[in-house]
Amino acid sequence: MITWIGAGLISYLLTKLFSIELRTIAHFQQIMYTAVAVGLYINVISIDTQTFKKNFKTITSIILVGVPLKIFLPGTIIAWLLPGNAQIAYLCATVIAQIDPIAAARFLEGSKLSKKSETILRVWSSFDDPVTVLFAFYIFLPIALATNQFNFGQYFFYILRDIIVCVLTYFLYKKFLKSQRAKKFFDIAIVVIIIGYSSLSGSFLLPAAIGLFIRPLTGGKIIKVTLDIIFYMSAVVIASLATNLTINWFSGLILAFSTFFLAQIIVTLLFIRDSNENKIRIMFGHQNGMTAALLTVTLEMSGLESNNLFSITLPAIVLVTIFYFTSNSLIDRILPPSAQ
Repeated sequence: MITWIGAGLISYLLTKLFSIELRTIAHFQQIMYTAVAVGLYINVISIDTQTFKKNFKTITSIILVGVPLKIFLPGTIIAWLLPGNAQIAYLCATVIAQIDPIAAARFLEGSKLSKKSETILRVWSSFDDPVTVLFAFYIFLPIALATNQFNFGQYFFYILRDIIVCVLTYFLYKKFLKSQRAKKFFDIAIVVIIIGYSSLSGSFLLPAAIGLFIRPLTGGKIIKVTLDIIFYMSAVVIASLATNLTINWFSGLILAFSTFFLAQIIVTLLFIRDSNENKIRIMFGHQNGMTAALLTVTLEMSGLESNNLFSITLPAIVLVTIFYFTSNSLIDRILPPSAQ
């Protein structure tokens, strides 16, 4: 936590000193897309596929029902307590509802979760993106813009296209890549192509999906170093984007508190079937990072007239991080390791 905050403070000071505006840097959004896609893929290749299959029903329930619940609870609280921000309340909640897959992967490196709960948290953090993007861009952004541009057809077309590509990739991969000698080369090539596609399109379903069956690199120092780079990059990006921002700490506190101590706990209790130790660790396993910053920036570049969204989500990201490290430090001291 100290090094992550240190990286953020240094980038904040340098950005302030040299008057750097990240949003104006060429290909900034593509760089962030690439980082998120790589982080997603690394997280998914660590999933135990057998445990994933055994808990498929629970995972599906969390993604399709739990994630929307994590949006609506904090969003309603913000709209009620802060009527001045009611127009963007659910957009703020949607951004913070995401569990960052890069931060989750780092947490799970040394976690004391059971294999079952570890798998659920990995999948949860990797596959909640499509749901939050759906709610953000095709429900709450039009409301915030006071327009009626609900283009569900276009969104579902892109999702269907990605699903079809995933299915085709799976069957072609299983049918034609029989040679073990050529397999690793083609595996790496496919992963690179799909991450390249994600960096250009902003589609994160494909790198997450292929991580379930295309795994040329599992474990090892390269994976850990890559994950560390992206993790600290998130601190740099978030701090740099905050340089010329008037931060709304009170609204951010309400958003962070209602997400971390209410919505995440309720969803865990409703859908996780495991020991109390595992439930508690998942309850307080919510972290935000690169994906939350990326979604906020993308939303603001989609027509919002002010940066009020980021002025609320940024302190929420910071506060959730503090809540996470504090609660997990206490949990590791008090609770025994979970049964595997």
